Amino acid sequence: MADWHLWLPPALAKPRFRLYVAGHTVTVIGGWIAQVALAWLVYRLTQSTFLLGLTGFLLNIFYLLLGPVAGLAADRLPRLKTLIAIDIALALLSALLAVMAATGVTSIAAFLLVATLIGVVNAFEMPMRQTLMKDIVEDRVLLTSALAMSAMVFNIGRMIGPAVAGLMLLHVSEAWCFALNAASYAAIIAALLAMRLPRVATPVWTGAQPQGFWANLSVLMSFPVVRYLLPTCVAIGLFATPYVPLMPSIAVEFFDGQSATVGLLMAAAGVGALAASTYLALQPAFGRQVRMVSAAPLAVGLLLAAFAWSRTLPMSLLLLAAMGGAILVAVNTTNGLLQQSVPDEWRGRVIGVYSMSFAGTAPIGGLIAGWLAEHVGLTVTLTLNGALIVAAGLLGRWRLHTHPEALRGLMRSLTR
Repeated sequence: MADWHLWLPPALAKPRFRLYVAGHTVTVIGGWIAQVALAWLVYRLTQSTFLLGLTGFLLNIFYLLLGPVAGLAADRLPRLKTLIAIDIALALLSALLAVMAATGVTSIAAFLLVATLIGVVNAFEMPMRQTLMKDIVEDRVLLTSALAMSAMVFNIGRMIGPAVAGLMLLHVSEAWCFALNAASYAAIIAALLAMRLPRVATPVWTGAQPQGFWANLSVLMSFPVVRYLLPTCVAIGLFATPYVPLMPSIAVEFFDGQSATVGLLMAAAGVGALAASTYLALQPAFGRQVRMVSAAPLAVGLLLAAFAWSRTLPMSLLLLAAMGGAILVAVNTTNGLLQQSVPDEWRGRVIGVYSMSFAGTAPIGGLIAGWLAEHVGLTVTLTLNGALIVAAGLLGRWRLHTHPEALRGLMRSLTR
């Protein structure tokens, strides 16, 4: 019999993780369908690009505002029960959107309020879900493969969900998209229940615990991964991710301005991220992660600067694919190293800081890049952003490699 399983991500060897991937894939696709439908609904009702941008801002800014609180909650509350409650809340909010759309509600304030609530709940969902990952894969060594597989699911959803939403919106109203998303949460809830995880997934607390945000942050900064690697995630969130909201302007200014071109450019970045996550998912342990995570930000910055000056579509597609892969390697590898190197009782808080550093800074970076592009142009803005990422990457490498004790401490934390 052929050893076909050797070509699969190692985390998929665990039955619980296979259940997780199946349920999470359905829910992620549903989430992307609802996100596209909400953006379409807001723009259809208002014809306002500002309100369109505000909707995206409200869906993501709470990763920044609530990241540490959400991480602390993941360390203090029963993780499985809380995650199921969060998924039920998200399903109910999507069902509310479906009812509002079906009954002809036109108040944009009402839809923005629901978007705000979804953003708040999602800020708690990510750290709660990721802190459960070690229990799901049952082996700390498989965390790298499991997190990369989760990134694969996200990127598959990013490619399938919007396409399905586009087809649905041609034939049915936005209400059906929201209803489908609400139903999709049944998949991840059923998977979580079928896993039969240990009843007590909340870590046992040892010793005196720090009180207050700054006290917790001080302890987190004592971990080498947080101190030396997380700042590059901040730089990528602030300066690399703004290319996404700027993409319609890029298509108009750099190319032919057709909507199909925007789709091609976004798809190229998604393909690159999917390829990179597939590679990482096949890695059995941390392996080359430290080398990759220190080189990836340099690649992101250089590729972004090169993309800023490219005016041929095939070259731009290649650059975006490579950049999408480099961003995925930088942030996903940092996430894996973070989770592998901290004690279990700190995992939730370190994930909260991670989500604040990357996902939370992206909306701020988008606002800054949009303002700067209006004043100095897209090419200068993207070039400057690329240079800042390279500078952050070089500074991170210098700090890590000029402090041998930090590098040794990092490696010890990964192998314990």
